[in-house]
Amino acid sequence: MNDQNLYSDEFINAFVDNELSPGERAELLSAASSSKELSQRICQMQRLKEMLKTAYPEQTNNSSSMHSRGRTGWLGYAAAAVVGAFSVFVVLQPQQMRSIAEPVAAIQPELNHSVSQTGATSRVVFHISNDDLAVADELFDQVEFVLQEYAASGRPIRVEVVANNQGLRLFQQGRTLFEKRIADLDSRYQNITFAACGNTMERIQKETGETIEVLPQAVIIRSGISFVARRQKQGWSYIKV
Repeated sequence: MNDQNLYSDEFINAFVDNELSPGERAELLSAASSSKELSQRICQMQRLKEMLKTAYPEQTNNSSSMHSRGRTGWLGYAAAAVVGAFSVFVVLQPQQMRSIAEPVAAIQPELNHSVSQTGATSRVVFHISNDDLAVADELFDQVEFVLQEYAASGRPIRVEVVANNQGLRLFQQGRTLFEKRIADLDSRYQNITFAACGNTMERIQKETGETIEVLPQAVIIRSGISFVARRQKQGWSYIKV
């Protein structure tokens, strides 16, 4: 198989956003050095990011609240699209998916069961990789909005919230400001799963010596990036915060 087809758009996007571990970055750069096609895909993604930055420039510190509203406004639109059953999310092509290992932790039975569900059950995965409080607060608002709307209309849905990089802090015991919110969502809805990236936990522990414990409502998966890529391959709708 061509090297470029081993790496998903999500993986390359994470590289451009500097969200990969040093080992994952080195692996991709090594593959790109011997693959013109893969190198072109990375360059195209970087150009796209630059175009988006030009179209939507970063706000100054004095207008950070406006920037947060802009980001969360998109999140609200995306959540509304899920409720309305409109597909506004990027679904990776199967031939572009990278091989993905099974999660380290035993994920709840209903999570694994949801993979086998087809048209009758809607499936959406929210992915957060930062610990911006305004963005996180809006994320949980929209997750709850989706769950409430589907419950009210009697439509089945599976929702997963995956956190990696600094987003992991939202699931960290003793640090997160959303412990009560997460516990409340978990107790009220049986169809939601919170998943923490094990690679991020290991990296932070190696870099800082910090021992990280996640909330009891969260499960630990091997790689957040690989997990959401696999979910997209399986047909889940995807919202990247």
